[in-house]
Order: sequence, then structure tokens, then C-alpha cells
Amino acid sequence: MIKFNKLYIYSFFLITVFCFLIGGVFQFFIGIPNIVFTYGVLSLFFLTYFIYIAVKRKLFLNKVIILHVLLISVILISGIVNKTNLVKTLIYLIFVLVPLGCYLFFKINNKEYYVAKLAISKLFLLIAIIQLPVLLIQNVGFDFFIGFNRSSQEIASFDFMFGTFFLKADHSLGFFLLFNIINVYKNNENFAITKYPRLVLVYLIITVFVAESNVTKLLLAFFIIYLIYNSFPKRIKIVGFFAALIILPIGFFQLRNIKAFEREVYFIEREYNPAKSLRNYERGIAKRPQVVITYVTSQPLRIIGEGPYSYFDVLKGKFTSTKHFSQLIWAYADLGIIGLILVVMLLYALAASLNLSKGTTNLIFVVILIYAFMTTIFSDLALMITFISLLQKRTKNT
Repeated sequence: MIKFNKLYIYSFFLITVFCFLIGGVFQFFIGIPNIVFTYGVLSLFFLTYFIYIAVKRKLFLNKVIILHVLLISVILISGIVNKTNLVKTLIYLIFVLVPLGCYLFFKINNKEYYVAKLAISKLFLLIAIIQLPVLLIQNVGFDFFIGFNRSSQEIASFDFMFGTFFLKADHSLGFFLLFNIINVYKNNENFAITKYPRLVLVYLIITVFVAESNVTKLLLAFFIIYLIYNSFPKRIKIVGFFAALIILPIGFFQLRNIKAFEREVYFIEREYNPAKSLRNYERGIAKRPQVVITYVTSQPLRIIGEGPYSYFDVLKGKFTSTKHFSQLIWAYADLGIIGLILVVMLLYALAASLNLSKGTTNLIFVVILIYAFMTTIFSDLALMITFISLLQKRTKNT
């Protein structure tokens, strides 16, 4: 009979291969839907956990798991209050089951240490390194490869830049690259992950800028500024911080006198105001900030939301509101302010569960919160696995 530690290792590598290496290929060339991969990996997550309970007679219960349970309760309550179709409510639970299953799976490893943290770092770095040549091939070969598309999705040239990840997974690919950069920078003690950290960091930075995730490029730019700032002595950093507080407002007002910048300010003021935001929301073309502005200025506070999948009708495959969406927007629209608060609390609890320093935890929380405003991270397997496993520190008594 196979031992549980070997079963766990096989499961880990199987999940890694499907989510980071061949999932997109199977989707594109064969037409296997993403939902098949999602439920397949979810089944493996929970099956492994239930076997662990049976073998080790250990049950995890902590703040992270309690928050997951509370979020499930809010989804069910919102569904009942709004008389939502039961099928919609059950499908909506995917937004809890993916992060919960992922957390439980890697919680086992954090406790038992079946797959070494260093092994995960090296494996994920190798996967990150192969993304650049794949992206370049996808970029120049789109016209050739698009004829082999067997997926049910329409794929534009920028959608085809998914690397070895799932189709249209630009955000999860960008997130994966960004976390590898952070991991190499912060956790490469004694050159354990790579002997050439500077070369690897430059290579990964180039990969990010070749990829399609603009939010990752922006976050990477801020991270580079942080690295430059952090390289200065403490006294210079303190002086520089207060100098920036004084110079930035002055510089901003001076920039307003520059015509090119003046046009940008005019565009922002014209597009991102309550009246324009409401008009675009009603027309179904509002961008994410405009959706937020509309909710804050033109609609009553949603306590328990309009019900699971009220923003997007999953059964019909149609948006009932604007087509721009994200985890945070859906949480508020479907589950109200209670659901939104729970989602944010859960994100912080997950970041805190990585056992990193306080400053790094806050940094990771801000990063994941930004991605949560851009996409539905709780249903993104690759993103959640990266988030929960790559920077995870082993603890002896958790």
C-alpha cells in the first residue's frame, strides 16, 4: 500500500503539471474546459486532506478555515434571502472551495514537510524561466497556431500570451512571475534557490514586460522602486521619505501646467465622476473604478447583496451589469458589504498564514488585494497555488 507521504508528493507534482505546464495546451488543442481542471484539482485537494485526516487523525481548525466557513454561510444566506437559483448558489461556492482546498493541501505540507520549501522554490523558478521562450513563440506564431484552436473561447492575439498556464491566464502568469521575483530576492540565502540571482531577476523582469498583465508590470515597477529605496542607508531613506512628501505635491501641481499631463487629468476628471460612471454602468461598459464610483455614489448600500451570480448570470453566460468584473466587485454586488469584508479579511488571513515578517505580510496583502480588484482570484487555481505555497514558511508547531 502506498504511503501517504508518497501520495502527497505525487499529488503535488500532478497538480503542478496540470496547473502550470499543460493545462493551457489541453484547453487550446483538445478543448478540455477550464472547469474540468478546476474540479479535478479540487477533488485532489480535498481527497488528499480527507486521507490525511484518516491516516494522521488530525483536523485543522484556525482563523483561516473559520473565515472560509463564514463566507460559505454568507453565500448560502444571500442565496436564500434573494431566492437565488440553487444551482447558481452551489456553483458560486467555487469561490470558497478553491482557496480552502488549496490552503488545506499546503497546510499539510507546512506541517509535515513532505515537499521541501526549497524544492518548491526551485521547481517554480524553473517553470518561471521557461515562460519567456514560450511567450515569444506565442507572440510570433499566433496566426499559425490559432487554426488549431479547439477551445470554445474566442482568442485574440493578446489572449494567446498565456505561456504554459491556462488560456487567458495573463494575471495568474504575471502573479506567478512576480512572486518568483520576490522569492528569489528575499529567500535566496546562501544562493540556495539560484547561484545567479541578479541574472535570474533581470530575466524574470524582462519576462514580466513581455507578458500581457499590465497590473503586474505596474506592481513590478513599484517593487523595483522599493528595491532602489531599500538599498540606501537608513538616514538617507528617512530624509528621502520626508523630501518626497514635500516634493510630490509640489511636483503634481507643476505637472498640471504641462499640456500632455493636463490632458490626462482632464480625461480622468471627465471619465471618473459619478454622472459618467453611472451612465456607463447603465450601458454595461463601465470600467472597474466606474463600477465602484457608481456603487458608492448612486446606489444604496448592499448589506447581503443581490444573491450569488447576480452580477453575472452563470447559467446564461451573460452579464447583468457591466462586463468589467473582479473578486471584490462580485463580492460586494452578490454578497453585499458583509461578503466584501469577509473576502478582504480572508485575503489578509491567508497572507498572514504564510508566516512571513509583518512588513512582507502587508506587502503581499496589498499585492493580492490589487489582483482581487482586477480578476476573480478565488477561482484561479494557478494564482491561488502560487499565493499560498511559494512564499510559505515551514512552522514546527502549527
